[in-house]
Amino acid sequence: MYKIRMWTDLIPWVQLPIPLINPQELMIFSLISSAWFILIWIVKDFYCLNRRVVNHFQTFSKTWIYRFISISFLSYFGQGFIFFFWISRFIIIFAWILSYIVIFFFDQWWRAIEYQQEKKSWKKILIISDETMDSFEILRTIKDNFSLPTEFIRSDEIEETKFWNYEMCVVVWNFKKDKLQTIFEKTRFHDTRFFHISEGFFLEDVVYKPEVIQNIIALEYKHSKLDGWSIIVKRIFDLIWSFFWIILLSPVFLLVAIAIKLDSKGPVIYKSKRVWTWWKLFTFLKFRTMYTHLSVWYGGKEADDLYKKLIESDANTRDWVLPKIENDPRVTRVWKFLRKTSLDELPQLFSVFVWTMSLVWPRPHLENEVKNYEPWQKRLLSIKPWITWYAQVFWRDSLSFDQEAKLDLYYIQNRSIWLDIYVIVWTFGVIFKWR
Repeated sequence: MYKIRMWTDLIPWVQLPIPLINPQELMIFSLISSAWFILIWIVKDFYCLNRRVVNHFQTFSKTWIYRFISISFLSYFGQGFIFFFWISRFIIIFAWILSYIVIFFFDQWWRAIEYQQEKKSWKKILIISDETMDSFEILRTIKDNFSLPTEFIRSDEIEETKFWNYEMCVVVWNFKKDKLQTIFEKTRFHDTRFFHISEGFFLEDVVYKPEVIQNIIALEYKHSKLDGWSIIVKRIFDLIWSFFWIILLSPVFLLVAIAIKLDSKGPVIYKSKRVWTWWKLFTFLKFRTMYTHLSVWYGGKEADDLYKKLIESDANTRDWVLPKIENDPRVTRVWKFLRKTSLDELPQLFSVFVWTMSLVWPRPHLENEVKNYEPWQKRLLSIKPWITWYAQVFWRDSLSFDQEAKLDLYYIQNRSIWLDIYVIVWTFGVIFKWR
């Protein structure tokens, strides 16, 4: 637009005066304008990674108008403060119109590609309803809103339904609370979005987000605020901090490895299979703190029998879901120091770096321990495991597993970067006894 404005004969037979335009200031103005536009779109939730924007065209157009009004104020009131030369009104108006046309057509082209990809997708939308007339009216209203194929089932058919085949599950009208909980639990571990349209029972232990489906308010149930961009922010946070601590603590890694080798025979690193998100298994790393021949993972039947006896004895001071053995005969001499300082957990930083774990999220457990979980405790498996956890800052191992699980579920539902920082800081407080 700057180049066009330099022409004096834009209008036939009329020679337009050329104002004094500074290219450097115009570039600064354009960058501020672009950054402001992106910021407005962020506020308007226009960069969602996991869902389409509701009322897309209206939101797009309103955002463009907000931008035009705000940058017009900036160009006028910024004279003498930010800009010492005039910002051409011709450039502002015509650049706004031209860029709207260009970005609008690009946006529509991109959405058309997305739509075609959705049509080719094997994913479908599942609608679960009862037999009331009200629910059928709602079904007729919302059905045309979806581009993916839609299937309908009744509430008594959910046991045979394979929820991983569906992109979205919409529950329509009133269900008993236990039935609603059962349906949501089935979608929780399959990355299936869950919507509820009702005036009846709702669930308390989830995160709600209202959505509009064909002018009908639906509540989207989520088990956590970790969604879309927040996952990316958390990944960057984990990547930076894990790399920082690996470099900083590399001498400690070496000293601990030497101490373990001098204390007992066997590998320095203890490896076991732990349960990851959605019941998948991953390799869990720790510094070895048990004698190899007495460890369940390395010792065979003799070690396995000893572990069962310890669980059934008075040495087990915690409930059977997650046992805790006092005066454990299997641990080495360096165990007490490593356990007290949590240095045995350091190898997990490498798991954080490759993102099979996170710095802060639920604690991973063994497969035989997970099998004993209550249904509500299995919600801990809906996100990745972590090195430190929210329950860690509350008296560490003195909590029962039920108490620990409730605290960790609270974290899942209320997670934020600030809560992560709080947990990390107070973890050091637990280790060094200044909390």
